[in-house]
Amino acid sequence: MSDGTKPIQMVALGPDDEAERQEWIAALTRVVDTGAFCLGPEVTALERQVEELLEVPHTLGVSNGTDALKMALQAVGVGAGDEVIVPAYSFFASASMVTALGATPVFVDVDAATLTMDPEAIAPAITERTKAVLPVHLYGQAAAMDRIQAICDPRGLAIVEDAAQVFGIRYRGQALGSLGKAGTFSFYPTKNIGAPGDAGMLVTRDSEVFEQLQLLRVHGDRGGYNHTELGWNARMDGFQGAILQLRVARFAQIQAQRAANAERYLELLQQHGLLGQVRPLGRTPGSDHGWHQFIVRVDDRERVRAALSDQGIPSGIYYPGTLPLQPVFAELGHKPGAFPEAESAAADVLALPVHHRVGAEDVDRVVAALQSAIAS
Repeated sequence: MSDGTKPIQMVALGPDDEAERQEWIAALTRVVDTGAFCLGPEVTALERQVEELLEVPHTLGVSNGTDALKMALQAVGVGAGDEVIVPAYSFFASASMVTALGATPVFVDVDAATLTMDPEAIAPAITERTKAVLPVHLYGQAAAMDRIQAICDPRGLAIVEDAAQVFGIRYRGQALGSLGKAGTFSFYPTKNIGAPGDAGMLVTRDSEVFEQLQLLRVHGDRGGYNHTELGWNARMDGFQGAILQLRVARFAQIQAQRAANAERYLELLQQHGLLGQVRPLGRTPGSDHGWHQFIVRVDDRERVRAALSDQGIPSGIYYPGTLPLQPVFAELGHKPGAFPEAESAAADVLALPVHHRVGAEDVDRVVAALQSAIAS
């Protein structure tokens, strides 16, 4: 936690303190001594730890969150010629892994308040080729899963949850990622639970899907070089499994500080009369919030962001564009204006520092700088 004089960082990377640094070194040494560099006992121990935390029967440590998405989609049967419904506003991998499997991402707009997938847009997008729906739980809270399930379940459409930004967060009492056929997490270093490199995880309550995922993680090999599927090389490294156990053990502490920071932001924005110019996102009913990002929406964003930077305050833009208008998807023929809520968000979202090393005095500094930037 900052003492109020050090620069505020946008993200928290690496060990939190010297004690954790020594724990990391001991964990890495343990892997070096055992030689279990790919999968092995440290990854297995992490999987059991996460199963207990999330109350799910099946977990699988993998190479990164993007590979987790690809594997989850393939495990539920997505392939060439299929369609997958995807929100128009998310990180690129949410759509690119659909395309990587030969399927087509069918984009739908997002909810104006939460910027997660708009359930009302799903049914009109369903065709005879629709194989799955991929809701993205964005910025730390859930998409409206009860409404999404009410659309998908009667139609037999698989739900694959992109839960990269909501590790350990619950929706109506159940862990996000465990509500659909499969859920995917990212442990990229900037996530709430960050690895010292790339790592990810899959979770499922479906034993058949889990069996398929196990095959896909290691080239579709059932053992003895007996390859029955076209799988991938998506194993988690032993080093990542060892470090992530330490990070997961601190989960409650990390989340408590993020929540305290977010609450302070909301209180100060109201106290300073800024809620008209600085607009936090709405909340999904029934969802807890992990505050992966503290997102506000501001007019004249680039001017505000530059003014913050001049005062030593970092900020981020997640994301500056929509998925349908990415050049790689040009052949799908989407034009500006087709997804107005997503395009509006891309123009005015701003992320403020909220991670667990940010303290109350840091939030005070950010809001004071924001007030000055708005007034200038």
